[in-house]
Amino acid sequence: MSLSFKGHTVVVTGAGGGIGKVYSLLFASRGANVVVNDFNAEAAQKVVDEIKKAGGSAVTNTSSVTDGAAVIQSAISAFGGVSILINNAGILRDKGLKNMTDAEFDQVIAVHLKGAFSCTKAAWPHFRNQKFGRIINTASAAGIYGNFGQANYSAAKMGLIGFTKSLAREGAKYNISAVAIAPIAASAMTATIMSPEMLENLKPEFVAPFVAAVCHPDGPNPSGRVFELGAGYVAEIRWERSKGAVWKTDDTFTPSAVKLKWSEVTDFSDPRYPESVKDSEKPLELAAKLAPNAQSTPPVRFDGKTVIITGAGAGLGRAYALMYARLGANVVVNDVSEKGANAVCSEIKSAGGKAVPAVCSAEEGDAIVKTALDAFGGVHILVANAGVLRDRSFTAMSEQEWDIVMAVHLRGTYKCAKAVWPIFQKQKYGRIVTTCSQVGIYGNFGQTNYSSAKAGIMGLTKTLCFEGRKYNILSNVIAPSAGTAMTMTIWPQEMVDAYKVWHLHLLDIRSNILSFLQPDYVAPIVGYLTSEANTETTGQLFEISGGWAAQTRWQRAGGYGFPTNKVLTPEDIISKWDVFTNFNDGRATHPATSTEGMAQIMENFENKASVAETAVETVKDAVRDAGKALKAKL
Repeated sequence: MSLSFKGHTVVVTGAGGGIGKVYSLLFASRGANVVVNDFNAEAAQKVVDEIKKAGGSAVTNTSSVTDGAAVIQSAISAFGGVSILINNAGILRDKGLKNMTDAEFDQVIAVHLKGAFSCTKAAWPHFRNQKFGRIINTASAAGIYGNFGQANYSAAKMGLIGFTKSLAREGAKYNISAVAIAPIAASAMTATIMSPEMLENLKPEFVAPFVAAVCHPDGPNPSGRVFELGAGYVAEIRWERSKGAVWKTDDTFTPSAVKLKWSEVTDFSDPRYPESVKDSEKPLELAAKLAPNAQSTPPVRFDGKTVIITGAGAGLGRAYALMYARLGANVVVNDVSEKGANAVCSEIKSAGGKAVPAVCSAEEGDAIVKTALDAFGGVHILVANAGVLRDRSFTAMSEQEWDIVMAVHLRGTYKCAKAVWPIFQKQKYGRIVTTCSQVGIYGNFGQTNYSSAKAGIMGLTKTLCFEGRKYNILSNVIAPSAGTAMTMTIWPQEMVDAYKVWHLHLLDIRSNILSFLQPDYVAPIVGYLTSEANTETTGQLFEISGGWAAQTRWQRAGGYGFPTNKVLTPEDIISKWDVFTNFNDGRATHPATSTEGMAQIMENFENKASVAETAVETVKDAVRDAGKALKAKL
């Protein structure tokens, strides 16, 4: 089977060079109409000229990808439709968090994440109407694993994975597929961070055939899935979760109790492979049968420490604030609600604790930190918890609803982390917990903005881990489930119904059912992670719900390496599909850094087909080309 794209129109952003150019040439050579988008008009026109010279059909578009309507309109005006969108445009503004400017953070998020949203939003109604659409979102190893000096890039690229997973759920009904790829290929952008020797082996021609294969109507349809590829190597990655630990949800569930059972949280000897927010552990019955939790000695406390908690006027943030105060910390209660912040401070003070309000948006990180310094003379812990919801189907979602969720969750987390960073570095101590969500991990219908922002926080946090390690700054990210005003609006109906059943039929453990829904039983995990007792855990993701916590990490299939001295085709990709998507053949790995992720890709540099194999393939290609020519004449 030779895949033809005749009758299809493909929009490729950032297509003036590098991998975008190769995408454009490949699709055009297979009969597609191509819109070559690039801010560099001269570069885009050169690609179009090359396509036309070879007999293909293409037009340029020089709009910013943040103006997706203009990008997609080029396809409609020139070719009458659009069926494939490759969100490839990107920029780098690499810099350590301490020296990164807000503009450098915002620019990278805008081009990568907002640009993908804008272009996809404009193409979406056309895809729905024709009951077909293919979307490729370009992530990166930096997003998956984090990377030093790339907090902005890591956030944007991981955000695209969350975006992809939610798009896949919304598009399934309309035969719209969304796939995330983390390619490594030579380009003007990668040339700034890689040696010429490496770039020589990382030809974009080893990435484009995969994209063509998954975009074709007759190709595989791995919607919502993520793939790493480069230098002829291809592998799928998925989430793997530990069985986790369960605590009795009573007053003995404390950070001290968490410390004693932490090894169970990070034990992957009996893993799970969740695919959606519905795949949650249900520890209620087990927790109810447990004896009171044992406590570590000495106990985990926060005497002399100052903690900043954003979004602390209610829900999880309030639970965190009360716990820290009870354990001796000075607490800065940040919230946009003056009433909420003051009420929590009063509650803490009434119990003999110390707290001050910081009434402002989480985006005002500098002002929040100033409040901490003015009141307590320092800051040691940041719990970035603030959030908002603007749930809407992707079809109906407005740009404003996208922007506000990004601002509060992702930009707010960045601004607060940046504000505490120089203080943490100077004192060589700091603990950060950021807040993701199961929606950010697995995607969810009607929450493309929320899942993108939450996934972006994962990428940001992983980079904070690398940049902070030498300064004893530990950064982790949690995905909590708790009965707050916000989360109760996003739980699947199945979960709501399940809790109703538990309530009706297990009245004897009613207190435990209710505790499962309480933010108080997420707080002890956060307490342990941000304590001096935690000396090693950093850069990790944890899913938490009343009395249960588990670590979630990436698992990579063993993959497949194609010979690097042969032309790779979409047909080759399809022929080995079952190999590089196989997690059960004993070859799966768990890369935890970009370096580890690159190892298998670099091993494939030396994968060369023999002269005889290459000769056979050359003959096959010649026969195939002759057959096509004869068929065309007939």
